[in-house]
Amino acid sequence: MKNQATCLDIYWTVHPARSLGDYELDVSPYEDTVTSKPWKMNLSKLNMLKPDWDLCLKFATLCTLNDKCDRLRKAYGQACSGPHCHQHSCLVQLRTFFEKAAEPHAQGLLLCPCAPTDLGCGERRRNTIAPSCALSPTAPNCLELRRHCLSDALCRSRLADFQTHCHPMDILGTCATEQSRCLRAYLGLIGTAMTPNFVSNVNTSVALSCTCRGSGNQQEECERLEGSFSRNPCLMEAIAAKMRFHSQLFSQDWADSTFSVMEHQLCSLPGVKEGRHEEGDAVHNMATLTPPALQHVQLAPDEAQ
Repeated sequence: MKNQATCLDIYWTVHPARSLGDYELDVSPYEDTVTSKPWKMNLSKLNMLKPDWDLCLKFATLCTLNDKCDRLRKAYGQACSGPHCHQHSCLVQLRTFFEKAAEPHAQGLLLCPCAPTDLGCGERRRNTIAPSCALSPTAPNCLELRRHCLSDALCRSRLADFQTHCHPMDILGTCATEQSRCLRAYLGLIGTAMTPNFVSNVNTSVALSCTCRGSGNQQEECERLEGSFSRNPCLMEAIAAKMRFHSQLFSQDWADSTFSVMEHQLCSLPGVKEGRHEEGDAVHNMATLTPPALQHVQLAPDEAQ
């Protein structure tokens, strides 16, 4: 985003910081505007995916087959590798990837479903953000991590965005906004001081890389902050729903799933009735949809790099 840092500095100057004792930050400074372009995939490239590959490897391959995704992924891979990686450079490149890569590519890499027994797939998913470099080897206190985040306009903005769009509004778990917006806010935190990640190779639980040990009389506040990631029903369901969709994409032959998945998405849109579109028009219609409808992988004859 061009001039983002300057814009956010001005925003937080106009909206002065609350005391550090307040858990809830101000509302997100980001507007929900339509900026994404439809993502098209060349179906001819899909024959390179081996049937016995796990889904994380398949999505990684799809990224490699896309020039822009591959270039951005290699950039953060290089910055985040080596025995003496520079954490700041690693986080910058990670953030650049999740900001500039096509959303379906980025979400496919990070939110690929794995069988609980497939530890290799789970390890590949957990290592997507290069945690050995991006995250501190010794977990800091979560409140200290937040204080560090609040001192940076970008990190503070991303955290406010996350809390605005992934916040359960009541004890029933009613979520503030739709799942796609929560996921976008969650991915926006990657590359900041508040970078979350999967906690293991065997499940989809996520958490901040921090601890509440030593929080003293702020223990409850610390646990509430930590729980906004690890025990957040809105975030957990948004991740689960996206993984179910990703799994559905590979659950049958591509030739069959292309139209069935797209027809399902078309019929779920406001004002689109079931059976309204002919199969022959499905590719054209899906290729021209724009967000918020475009939250899933869109299949089309050509690929936009």
